[in-house]
Amino acid sequence: MSNFPENIISVVAGSGNTCQHIITALLNHNATVIVPVKSFVEIQSLQKATADVTLGELVPVLAAIPDHHRASRLFEDIEGRFGQINLTIIVFDNNYSGGQLTETPYEEWERMQQNSISSCFVVGKVILDFMKRNAQGVYRNAHGIYIAVSDRYSCDKAKTSPLTIIAAHMQAELSKIFAEEVKYTGIKYYHIIADDFNSQTNDYDIAQYIIDLCAV
Repeated sequence: MSNFPENIISVVAGSGNTCQHIITALLNHNATVIVPVKSFVEIQSLQKATADVTLGELVPVLAAIPDHHRASRLFEDIEGRFGQINLTIIVFDNNYSGGQLTETPYEEWERMQQNSISSCFVVGKVILDFMKRNAQGVYRNAHGIYIAVSDRYSCDKAKTSPLTIIAAHMQAELSKIFAEEVKYTGIKYYHIIADDFNSQTNDYDIAQYIIDLCAV
């Protein structure tokens, strides 16, 4: 814990047990953790999951992350209140229904695009550019950390959904491009790909690995 940065300002977006394990780990290292959520029910669930944590500061905010303009305003508001964002983590749970692509309902295709691809692009574009520039648009000496976390299998691994495969592939390709674009800026970019989300052992390992990546 002594090697973990002090007074870190982090944004963690996502849902599910994996995301909650990451949030809890950051709080236990005394970080300020801002969490965009979609509803008051999610706020209650998050507060319940972190009720035993006595360190750090949890800041849930109602926000629509896939919306580019709202995401931009959100990060501007966060910096105005807390200062420069040091760490951004976005967790993608690519669990979609199985079956052949030709039999996939169009609504499920749209849900995958919105939740897995658009979110990956919007958050990456907004926060990475925000890390590079200040409010006046002037490039700054950026030393932030950006971490994407995704899974590549459905819950039923015997029937992995084509949508899950497409989502994981697109996220990996977006990450390659983002990482290439920021490699000379001082920003550290990581993409963690897990085989199994929302199992207690794996979630703990993912959270601990993220803590190790952030340690100086």
